Amino acid sequence: MRVYVIRHSVPEPDGEEGSDSDTDPSLAKEGREYAENLAAWMVDKEEIPTCFIVSPMSRTRETAEIIAGAIEKAGFAKPEITEDVGVGPETSIKQAILDAAADPSMVRVGIVSHHESIAHGLRVLGMEPFVHLDMFAQGELRVFKVKRKSGKWDEQRRVSPSDLGGIDHY
Repeated sequence: MRVYVIRHSVPEPDGEEGSDSDTDPSLAKEGREYAENLAAWMVDKEEIPTCFIVSPMSRTRETAEIIAGAIEKAGFAKPEITEDVGVGPETSIKQAILDAAADPSMVRVGIVSHHESIAHGLRVLGMEPFVHLDMFAQGELRVFKVKRKSGKWDEQRRVSPSDLGGIDHY
C-alpha cells in the first residue's frame, strides 16, 4: 500500500500576545501556494491518492482540498476527503494507517495531519525502539510503502516546500 503523509501547509499566524489566538487557523496565502505547488508535483509525478484522511482542523482539510481539486482538474478521479479525529493534533496517525492497511481496496491513501501525530504514528509503526524521524516541514509530503499485515513502512520519497521553490517552515 502506498501512503502519502502530508503535514498541513502553513497556517495564518496566531493572534498577538495577550489576545485570543485562533486555535484553528486557516491556511495563510503562503500555505495555499505551497499546497498548490505540491499538488502540481503530485499530478506531474502521478502520485495520486484515491482518498485523503484529514484531522478535524481547518488547515488539514484545506490542504487536502487544494490537492484533491488539482488532481481532479488534471483529469484524475477526485480523491474523497474523510475527517478522522484519530489523526488530529495530539493523537497519532498509527490507527489510520493500520485501518487502511486492513482494507484491500485502499491502495493509495493520503493522510494530512500535524507534526506530532505524524511523528508518533510513524515511530510506533517503525517497530524499532530508536526510530529517528527528521521533522516534517509545513506542507511537506513523504511517500511510504506500508506492509499491510504489520504496518511497517519504508520511506520512498520526500518533497519539501524548498524542493518546489518555497521555504521550509518547521
